[in-house]
Amino acid sequence: MDIGAAVLALATLAFIGWLTYAVTRGPARPTREAPPPNLEPYMTDDELESRRLNRVLGAALVATAVLAIVMPLYYLNETDRQAAAEHRFEEIAIERGQHWFEEFQCIDCHGPGGGGGTSSFVEARSGMATSWAAPPLDDLFLRYSVDEIRYWITFGRPGTPMPAWGVEGGGPLTYQQVDELIALIETFQIGAQAAFDAVDDRVRLQLTRLEGADDTVDAAIAAKQAEIDSILAAPDLYAQVMTAPEELVAILSADGTCTGPSAELVSLPCGASGTDTDRDGLTDDAETGLTDFLERLLVVVPASPSANDLARLAFNPADAFSNTNSEGRPIGDLAAAEEAILDVNQVVRDLRLTTQNGERFLATAEANLAFLVEAREARRYAVDFDTLATDAFDGSLDDARRAVGLFNAYCARCHTAGFSAGIAFTQEPGSGAMGPSLRSGRSLVQFPNLDRHVAFLISGSQELVPYGVNGLGSGRMPGFGAFLSEQDLDLIARYERSMP
Repeated sequence: MDIGAAVLALATLAFIGWLTYAVTRGPARPTREAPPPNLEPYMTDDELESRRLNRVLGAALVATAVLAIVMPLYYLNETDRQAAAEHRFEEIAIERGQHWFEEFQCIDCHGPGGGGGTSSFVEARSGMATSWAAPPLDDLFLRYSVDEIRYWITFGRPGTPMPAWGVEGGGPLTYQQVDELIALIETFQIGAQAAFDAVDDRVRLQLTRLEGADDTVDAAIAAKQAEIDSILAAPDLYAQVMTAPEELVAILSADGTCTGPSAELVSLPCGASGTDTDRDGLTDDAETGLTDFLERLLVVVPASPSANDLARLAFNPADAFSNTNSEGRPIGDLAAAEEAILDVNQVVRDLRLTTQNGERFLATAEANLAFLVEAREARRYAVDFDTLATDAFDGSLDDARRAVGLFNAYCARCHTAGFSAGIAFTQEPGSGAMGPSLRSGRSLVQFPNLDRHVAFLISGSQELVPYGVNGLGSGRMPGFGAFLSEQDLDLIARYERSMP
């Protein structure tokens, strides 16, 4: 027998042996397990009904009674508590909004109560510095939704002094801080009735502005010519006052006219003090000399804020408080002398800088003057009321005047270029600025029907909502229906539709 057959025989015998063992042993006997607790008998009723069970049930009854009383009381108080919490959150938001309003100088342009004001601005066409008319905020919620107001604060108004304030627009305020600012602005709101009552005054103001427009531009031309004259005169004036600071130092520090405090103002020692009758830190001779010095200086120097401050000063050897500050409060003469030092140095510095940069200053001033003269000749701001009345208002001069006053009061800021920069910078009515131009029949194309035009002025635009013919709203056009009558809005629409 070979090895393979032997191995096969052994394997077969082993299998038969294992099979015999398995058959003869039979199935394994199950292990006895304890029954689960829920199948075991529990305590009897006598064992369960004990004092302990009664105590537990009694406690549950008391807890149920307490809840039955407390929950209604909590419910009745919760509404007022939540309202009080919301009110407190609103107060906190307004307080923080006031902080941002002051911190970021909103108050400087829009006024402490949002009533409007002005802001320094360089007008793009002329390059001239001017006072830009910042709009009032006290009727903002009558014209815009909260989302629209948030948009303007966040992204600002390009081409105006209004910068972007929200982080999303590149500004410093977070979304929450912008909302806090909005919460403050909401407290400024005067309401629809007050806004309606203010319409006539705003119309009169704009008509008065137009009536005095030529005089306003003439005054600007005269002021610019005076500026040119001062630039031309600066070298001679500087030559006359260039030693003024040294003269002032000599008065305050020379032997016989100085005191220790007066000499200290000019960082020099006082060798021999003079007589100081009123004990204000200035000798009698110094006070007399200062008064004479200022009188001579003011004859020479041109008008300026510093020169105006110097004109307020006069020194009396018998009165230690012979001067007042800019608010009209008495100040010591030594403090007044310190102010004189600063203002004299400023006056001389201004003349020196004007002399050194005369050619550049003169070129800018002459270009500004040329712009103003051209504006006066062109009179783009002017309105021919007689022609307008004939063309658009059935000959009614009153309607034509009111329509122009309304448009300038509520629409020109966005739709007339240069309007907010001042009358000299104002272009043709409806020429377009932040808002689109309304000239060349634009209104007729957008609104073939007058009623639809008026309806749009009532409600304004809404983001992605169609208006007129092929118009798609951005939410930037406010609605005026909350405080302008339909008759006034009809006048505005007819005026816009008549623009050449």
